[in-house]
Amino acid sequence: MTFPIQTEATIKRRILEVCQGQARTIVDIVRELVLMVDSVAERKPKATKTHYEAMLKLIADNDKLRTTLLEEVASVGSLLVSREDFLRLMFRMTTIADYAEALAFRLMGATERNWKLDKKYIQGLSEVLSLVLSEVTRMKETLHSLGFDPDKAVELARSVEELERKIDVDSRNLDFEILSGKLSLPEVFLLRDIVERAERIADLGVEVVDLIRVIALTT
Repeated sequence: MTFPIQTEATIKRRILEVCQGQARTIVDIVRELVLMVDSVAERKPKATKTHYEAMLKLIADNDKLRTTLLEEVASVGSLLVSREDFLRLMFRMTTIADYAEALAFRLMGATERNWKLDKKYIQGLSEVLSLVLSEVTRMKETLHSLGFDPDKAVELARSVEELERKIDVDSRNLDFEILSGKLSLPEVFLLRDIVERAERIADLGVEVVDLIRVIALTT
């Protein structure tokens, strides 16, 4: 419950802390995704399932944080001028979790059906996702910097963009390798869909730091 005595700065700090908690969870989700892909490459179905289930638990935690943030924003109403920016920030991070889960679901489906995906492409995917993990980690650091140094947050946002550009190049090169390989159509469709989702996560990371820049201007 919010009381009139609360200042906008106090409200913003509390909501920012919830967003920072969500960012930490997003990093953990992507880390489990990377470990899952590595398990697929190593042909370890039990480990693949373990990391997938860990991801699902983290996604459930993210859903709880989203609900908390929605309740916080609803309770403060017009007292928080930048409430719409925080909501957009939260929804972008939730979308990252959605794409990660969809990617993991496809890999889990292939594992359960005993598809022997070519290690070369799975390892290429692992390399792309390792960069994605670095990007969302830097995204988290950018959001944490917003709480004590908005100028530092803006500076860190540039490094997120640099990583996203590298991910774009690497994922597109991997896409061409998949198209050039001697794979069955189901494998081509599956791998290209997975690579596209990995690239989309990287794009969303940039969208998140763009919103952090906007919030920094009002901090």
